[in-house]
Amino acid sequence: MKINELFNVSGKVAVVTGGSRGIGEMISAGFLANGVKVYITARKEEPLVKKAEELSNKYSGVCVPIVCDLSSTVGIDYFVKKIDETEEAIDFLINNAGA
Repeated sequence: MKINELFNVSGKVAVVTGGSRGIGEMISAGFLANGVKVYITARKEEPLVKKAEELSNKYSGVCVPIVCDLSSTVGIDYFVKKIDETEEAIDFLINNAGA
């Protein structure tokens, strides 16, 4: 196996909670730059949607915002429902949300 194939993540799916700023944004950017479809979550809709659009455009990738509060059962249920609607599985889960 070639080294550039060993760490290839292109075509994978990632979820980065708290992915719209700080460390979460940097992790999301790294995944997108390497061909990963990224779902980012946060509680504040406007900044989350703007960041997803910005990252998608910057890296010519797919960054999908899911507005939810993962500190509540209702938020977790909503998040799981949204992922189940579009993905069979996720490859990476980065639990970065601060709340």
